[in-house]
Amino acid sequence: MNGWTQVAAADGMEVWRGPGEGPPLVAVHGIEDSWRNWHHLAERLEGYTTYALQMPWHGGNTYAWRAQGSPAQWLRRALELVPEQPDVLLGHSFGANAILEYLSTMEDGANRKLSAVVLAAPFYRPAGFALSEPLRLRSQAAFRRVLVDGLHLSLGPRGSRMDPEIRSLMEQKLLERAVPAGFPVFYQEFEASGGLDLTRISVPTLVLAGTRDEGLTPMRAAALDKAMPAATVRLTPGYGHFCHIAQAHEMSQEAGAFLRDTSAWPTDHSQGEPTMTELLDGEPTSYVGMPRYEGANIRTWIGFKHFMYLVEEGILQYFRDRGVGARSLYHTYGLGLEIVDSSVQLPVALEADEQVYATIVSAKAKAKPGQGAPFNVTLTVERDGRTVTALKGKVRVALVTVKDGSGTEPVPAFLEPYVVPDIGALDNAQQAILAIEDGQEVADVLAPEGSGSMLWSWRAPYYYCHFSDRLQHSAYVRTLEEVVDRYLYAQGLSVGGLLEERGWIPVVSRARVQMLSDVWMEETVHTVFTVDEILRDTMYTARMDCYVRRGNHLERAATGTIMHGYAISRGELAGTVAVLDEAVQTSLRGGAK
Repeated sequence: MNGWTQVAAADGMEVWRGPGEGPPLVAVHGIEDSWRNWHHLAERLEGYTTYALQMPWHGGNTYAWRAQGSPAQWLRRALELVPEQPDVLLGHSFGANAILEYLSTMEDGANRKLSAVVLAAPFYRPAGFALSEPLRLRSQAAFRRVLVDGLHLSLGPRGSRMDPEIRSLMEQKLLERAVPAGFPVFYQEFEASGGLDLTRISVPTLVLAGTRDEGLTPMRAAALDKAMPAATVRLTPGYGHFCHIAQAHEMSQEAGAFLRDTSAWPTDHSQGEPTMTELLDGEPTSYVGMPRYEGANIRTWIGFKHFMYLVEEGILQYFRDRGVGARSLYHTYGLGLEIVDSSVQLPVALEADEQVYATIVSAKAKAKPGQGAPFNVTLTVERDGRTVTALKGKVRVALVTVKDGSGTEPVPAFLEPYVVPDIGALDNAQQAILAIEDGQEVADVLAPEGSGSMLWSWRAPYYYCHFSDRLQHSAYVRTLEEVVDRYLYAQGLSVGGLLEERGWIPVVSRARVQMLSDVWMEETVHTVFTVDEILRDTMYTARMDCYVRRGNHLERAATGTIMHGYAISRGELAGTVAVLDEAVQTSLRGGAK
């Protein structure tokens, strides 16, 4: 690489000096990795002379080195080759653990020769975390995933252009070589990590990892934080295991701030009272997930309901990132986090096993009481070397006072504008009350003859509820999906029938679900569905309204809309939009006059 020079080598180890000037920073790579991968981060950490070590656990090694010393002993030998006394140590994964072992076994006072340490994605097993066969098997699966992810990163853009069979063969060869020899070495260090006396480490240490990294789960991260007083442990949703490569810009900013002023970092890292002052801070949150397999109902395409589930997961992550996750809100402040409105556009299909990237950002800078907290959400996937938008959405969230919440703390000022006693207290023009006259039934009011509407009444089960009492937003998302299916079946347009007879695949391009008032567990929900309009002979819009009966009136509890059409899956017109002929349109209207 340009600007890098080998300055020492011995016993299969190498020392490479990078560009830049300043205090010496020594970087230690992870298992099956290379010194070369440090350039992504090192070139962004200005003000240091970087030395990247090639350790015996580099890619392609035989692991015979383990018989000649522990990772810490090998690191001590490698540091003796560096021409300057290190000021900062930087480690990733296996290399990060080698640094922890090295520092915890150094002579008293030796830590003072270092000014700081930054560790990316170490692995840690608290001493009290029992070893078991399920843990070993889970760790082996995580080890295999890390190896494959590392291979993909090393291939870079050419990997996406590579023949899938060749790429799969490369993965197989790597796993066949590295897992039998490398996993026992890795697991031995994982087992031992909780036995290290981390209280002996006095040098300020920043530990960075992703929230979904198997090596440092949130529970293990908290244990590491407690066991190592000199450490500041930070988990970030957007970081992957190879955050020093894939998130090099973000990590360089965090690490750079820490290295510039370690005194700015708190010594108490507890997850207690939030210190933020604004919920709608304009800063984005990211969430990475996959659609649930349940949603792959037709071929491997994912139904619209599961797009909205991913939106929900992103919203929950937004609150977690600000120290007020759903569990904390419930138990600390007696509040239920509830999505009350979601409106989404779905420009492309999602498929099973696709990795989805959600970005969530507040839609307004200032709160408006009675409106809830507004957010913009985008879901993207990566296809053919580019980013593709799969969803654009708007979401509102309310914090509802729950009747049996264990919260005893006063609600912080930054949350107060979004707190409501119940869903009905929110401002919403869709709220409505319909009278039931003497002698009338619910059907007479909601789906009179000739209206073309269908009425479906159902009991609100506990598994559709939140907070032990009320229906949640996703219950209405499920209801929208089901009432469409029930209506189409009743009109002779069942999904299965159209698939078989015409090769038509249902497509949803827009959907919205709003909660207007509370429905309590085991109340009867009266859902009415109506097709509103047929657009350009290819799409139809429809409306769902959900009511509960309270005495002699019906209260609208939720409403939703959907834009629905069909794609042709076979024949000469495969891949095009289906034209709704007169017979289909007549059936869709349900006999409406």
